[in-house]
Amino acid sequence: MKLCILGATGRTGEELVLQALEKDYSVVAYVRHPKKLTKRRQITMVTGELNDITKMASAMKGCDAVLMALGNPVSNSSGNLFSLAMPNIIEAMDKAGIKRLISLSALGVGATYHNTRYPYRMGARGFLKGNFADHEAGETQLSASVLDWTTVHPGPLFNGKRSAKPLVRDAALGDKMPGVPRTNRADVAQVMLQIINDSKTYRKQLIMCSKQDQPTPLVKTGNL
Repeated sequence: MKLCILGATGRTGEELVLQALEKDYSVVAYVRHPKKLTKRRQITMVTGELNDITKMASAMKGCDAVLMALGNPVSNSSGNLFSLAMPNIIEAMDKAGIKRLISLSALGVGATYHNTRYPYRMGARGFLKGNFADHEAGETQLSASVLDWTTVHPGPLFNGKRSAKPLVRDAALGDKMPGVPRTNRADVAQVMLQIINDSKTYRKQLIMCSKQDQPTPLVKTGNL
């Protein structure tokens, strides 16, 4: 398996790289700041911007999937990142001949607001509103593409250990996450890697948190 990871220098991106290497996958990291990578010797590194479609397509060439763990810095959390970058990423994937995209989003973005409970939903409609609007503006463009995309929507992210069975659901089924849906970055990476070849997750929004799973989930993370 060969993966192109966008956002590999972020905290969730680093976990994606780590777990991908544990599986002996080949990793291409397309990054703006290569010095931030902690595992430069074990991966193929390509330095570039998200508006350089030709270079991005070249980095993606030959990969089986693109995994996105992009995010705005805290100082500009509501910046227009996804709304501007997503069309470039879609075009680059088309040029590279890749259809599988898994993108990190957040619980409460778009229709997944209906999968939230109090008190988390107060933040989704409050201080997170601008950031979530940018996510939605980018993700809306996926529906019009021919990509086999999945967006993964975790609750607030933390640096805890991997769970045996994190809670994962298809947002469209209407299940609600806990009111305080803490999610470990290690679980997000675990799920993103496990669903790469799972066609049941294509063109779906998956909601998740690190609470241990209950019976009959759509996505059984231990059996993907």
